[in-house]
Amino acid sequence: MLFIVMYLLWFLFNGRVTIELAIIGLLICGALYYFTQKFIREERKQSILKGHLFDFIKYSMVLFIEIIKANIAVMKLILNPNMSQWHPSFITFTSQLEDERMRVLLANSITLTPGTITVGMEEKEFTVHVLDSREEEQVENGIFAQKLFEIERREKGDRK
Repeated sequence: MLFIVMYLLWFLFNGRVTIELAIIGLLICGALYYFTQKFIREERKQSILKGHLFDFIKYSMVLFIEIIKANIAVMKLILNPNMSQWHPSFITFTSQLEDERMRVLLANSITLTPGTITVGMEEKEFTVHVLDSREEEQVENGIFAQKLFEIERREKGDRK
């Protein structure tokens, strides 16, 4: 299934279908699939597939919606001729997430959202660059951290 998703994304990102792209995509996606399967632990795959796949699908939808909202906010900043409304800064916060996978997912989600980028992650401490420092609370205690904390709690409950 993962191979098929990667192969379809290959064509989606390339924007066209040719025999050369199909062959190159087959080779690259095959190598990526082999690499990921070799290093993914079986227990993690089973853990996610047992009952948390739906949680991650819901999380993906939340991420998608937040990316759209952030795009609109960044467009408003850019299209506004008054640059004094910009308040870029670095913020540092500590996450409640215990699981390293969840912390990495949080860092990546922040980076995927326009206007923010995670520039550092040491254990539970994150350093994030934001275009508008007035959005600090949304980064620190935002919906990403809340949803991932809920998923982490459910995972811990299932392991007991």
